[in-house]
Amino acid sequence: MADSPVFEHAYYIGSYISGILYGVDLVLYFLAVRQLMRRRVARKSYLFYLLFSTALTLLVTVDISVNAVWGEIMWINARGQPGGVPAFVDTQLSSWYQALGSSSAVGLTLLSDALLIHRLFVIYKGSVYIIVFPVLVYIAAAALAILELVTSFTPGGFFFGTSSVNFGVPYYSMTIGLNVLVTSLICFQLLSLSHQVREVLGEQNARLYTGAIAILVESAAPYTLIGIVFLIPYARSSPVGAAVGQIWAKFTCLAPQAIIFRIVSDQAWCRDTMTQFRTADAARRACRRQESSAVELTTHVRHDLDADSCAGLSSYDVKRGTKFSTSTSGCSASDIV
Repeated sequence: MADSPVFEHAYYIGSYISGILYGVDLVLYFLAVRQLMRRRVARKSYLFYLLFSTALTLLVTVDISVNAVWGEIMWINARGQPGGVPAFVDTQLSSWYQALGSSSAVGLTLLSDALLIHRLFVIYKGSVYIIVFPVLVYIAAAALAILELVTSFTPGGFFFGTSSVNFGVPYYSMTIGLNVLVTSLICFQLLSLSHQVREVLGEQNARLYTGAIAILVESAAPYTLIGIVFLIPYARSSPVGAAVGQIWAKFTCLAPQAIIFRIVSDQAWCRDTMTQFRTADAARRACRRQESSAVELTTHVRHDLDADSCAGLSSYDVKRGTKFSTSTSGCSASDIV
């Protein structure tokens, strides 16, 4: 390692922030599990999301555990050995447990990207054409990920080794490029539909589906942005990448966990969300028209009844209480009650 102090600082900062993000991951996971347990009717899709979320949690646990153990050995056990921490970093970057950590990070990335492509498919109402290119990029990135993992088992192959970077840079470039593409398409679709949703649901209720937070979560925008930040130091073999890489790895779990929580809470977009909104809006408009017609009918009936009552009373009064007679002096009326 060319600059061990910088690497150590970056690794420490990344580990510290990763611990905080790992806590957020766990909170989201258990909230999603509690939400699923409260449901009386279990769907197969909910079971899938439960297993998917559990797999994400297990992989991120392996990743953060490996980083913690490696940091402990580096700063405590290896400090008194010949060469100290710099020698440990140079020789142990490709250890078996670091390779395990790399595998878990790649697994998180593949699962997260697969979920993003699925959400893209759903938000675009099941359009196959919209996911053709992302799927091809995903397959190519998965192939490069396998090559990157194989080279990480060789000496000096992890993270900043020459052979690893040869496969790692195109892999991460392709993966993060895929994230940028999918995130942009999801944001565009949600923004395009926001006006229609506001018309149907109103400004306040529409925020649940097209508000700023909803768009950020559905598109996994933070995950994509941090990936872009990570790619720059990684491609330059900068030790700073040790910090950003750990943070980005936690967002590969945090972003899909947030999406899954919205799905199991019935707050996420589904394939026929807009159709449901429009159907509900049409039903509300029909009810309002019926209510309006009923009010108008009631008003007319009351008016007719009042008119008939007045006419009936006048006729009754004439027959019962008024008598008309004719005299030489003209017409006169006298009460006979």
